[in-house]
Amino acid sequence: MKNFPGCRCPGSQSGTTLRRPKPNKVSIFGAFDTPSLLSSERQKAHEIPRLTTDEAKKLERTARIENIIATLFAILGVGTLFGLTYLSLPAFGGISDLPEYYAPAKLIFEGKGALGYTLDGLAEAQHRFFPSMGGRIVALFVPPQGLALVSPIALLSPDASRFVWKTLLVLCLAASVFLLKKTFNLGYKQTCYLIAAISLSDAAYNSLRIDQLAPILLLAYVAAIYCFKNNNNIGAGMWLALVILKPQQFLPFMAYLAGTRKIKPLIVCAGIVAALSVVAWLQIGQTGWTNYFALVSAPSSVPFMQPELTPTLRGQLLRLFPSASSSIFSLTSGLYLFSIALSAFAGWKLREKRDSVLLGVLGVMPLGLVLSMHCHTYDLLLLIPTILLIFNDAVMPFNQIWKLAVMLGAIVFVLPLSVEIQHDYLLKGGQFNPWFFLLLPLSVALLAQVLKKNPNVQPKESN
Repeated sequence: MKNFPGCRCPGSQSGTTLRRPKPNKVSIFGAFDTPSLLSSERQKAHEIPRLTTDEAKKLERTARIENIIATLFAILGVGTLFGLTYLSLPAFGGISDLPEYYAPAKLIFEGKGALGYTLDGLAEAQHRFFPSMGGRIVALFVPPQGLALVSPIALLSPDASRFVWKTLLVLCLAASVFLLKKTFNLGYKQTCYLIAAISLSDAAYNSLRIDQLAPILLLAYVAAIYCFKNNNNIGAGMWLALVILKPQQFLPFMAYLAGTRKIKPLIVCAGIVAALSVVAWLQIGQTGWTNYFALVSAPSSVPFMQPELTPTLRGQLLRLFPSASSSIFSLTSGLYLFSIALSAFAGWKLREKRDSVLLGVLGVMPLGLVLSMHCHTYDLLLLIPTILLIFNDAVMPFNQIWKLAVMLGAIVFVLPLSVEIQHDYLLKGGQFNPWFFLLLPLSVALLAQVLKKNPNVQPKESN
């Protein structure tokens, strides 16, 4: 008889007794739970009940069925994501953000890199390389260092770049799932449900549909967490350097790391960004840098950013008080700076905790996103590690009320409900963004939970 995990099966006759560990408390959300971490002394103190061979066979069949169900969910999710993404391919010219990166990169290779940060230069290049865009323009707000990172895409033809770019995004999502599995020690069933949840989310769908950078940023973020877990500070710093593509979403987390005294990875990150700055200077020159700062600060650029659609405090206030946009931009910029300072304080307070980086993933990253100056729904892929930690008691235990609230709240991020909210409510002038009103209380509650003196969060082991 095939051994059932956790059991010793010396015989196959009915009635033979087997030994199994006493089960830990199991959550009703068992798909993402991991066993509690018990010391060997506590394990020995537990009485080990007896299990017959027939019971073991029944449990093995049940486990097999559960794995099959989890596999079907994963297949359904991946199939839905790929199917919807494939159906969106003919609408490339009207929806894709790839021209935002490809056209400026091509201008660099033509010796006209400075024009990539002007609306006229972008319009000419985008319409030349992608005629299907019609009169549409996608403004470039990625910093020059980020443009230096993605500029090799211009080595491809416009048609080839469409498929290579989308393939790259899919591979980044797949690699992120693999690293999440390794980082959080997920089992087969847990990994399948994770794949299903990501595939059926609005964030994954829209990032692939419009060719956004979110999967690349997710991979960089998850890989950095994995490196921190394995005490690879150089690797963590190298991956963190990729966040220059959208630095406003990561500055609070970087400030938190500075508070925890993770100096070496931050130095590595700063070194790589400095090198990219030199490359960017060679690509676009002084004029290009001047154009970049002029573009991101010009009032005429705001419609291209569509801040009123974002699930941020700035986005929600703009929906309620569109005529007060100038005051709202000043207020939310101040609150964003406050969130950076608060993150640095949280890092300093938790600097002696053994899992200080993961505590930042829990308590700082969500608040940094909701108070960010710019964060669309596809960027919420960055919340995946936070949500996994809520369902994983290895770092900080969360009760069932927490987990139920997160599961119910996540419904509005799942297809097709998210599409209905976006197209039939927000784009038609709805005043209240449901994503914001879920994210803000969750972010505040998580930060408060992390900052509490929790005896289950152990300090670092002394050397």
